[in-house]
Amino acid sequence: MAYVAGVTHALNAVADGLRLPLEFSASARPPLLPLPDAAETSPAVKAVFDEIVGFYALERPPAVFRWMARDVGFLQSYWEATRQAFTDRALDRLMKEILALAASMTGKSDYGVDFHLREARRLGLSEGALTETVEVVQLFNTVTKIADALQLQPDFDPRPPRPG
Repeated sequence: MAYVAGVTHALNAVADGLRLPLEFSASARPPLLPLPDAAETSPAVKAVFDEIVGFYALERPPAVFRWMARDVGFLQSYWEATRQAFTDRALDRLMKEILALAASMTGKSDYGVDFHLREARRLGLSEGALTETVEVVQLFNTVTKIADALQLQPDFDPRPPRPG
């Protein structure tokens, strides 16, 4: 889970920091820097873009990856980390997209919420499950803010009990 949250926050920081346009919602947010044209890329970049487009079932790579294409090494390494973070293992991809949506909401990332909400819905998130996700995020953000404001110390050990 930490891997998904870390990759999500890093991608959101680039996308929101550069004011990249939202992918799936109306937005008048112009990027601070121009995005490279996906059609005018090197074969190495095109290969990564083809993987990204297939993974997300999109017609073109998301803006955050198009921006990263300025440096093929940066794009390749970040795509590899993203793909690994979102590949089914103990948690399936839908659950990871829900976690990424929650991380994006908590981090107040317009780009991340837009992107991960689209992905979670594409992978089968129902409206009821979306409502529950928002309820959990809201509840724990509230509790965390209160605990932080009161400077409360944790009163439990998060590690599993030792056998014996």
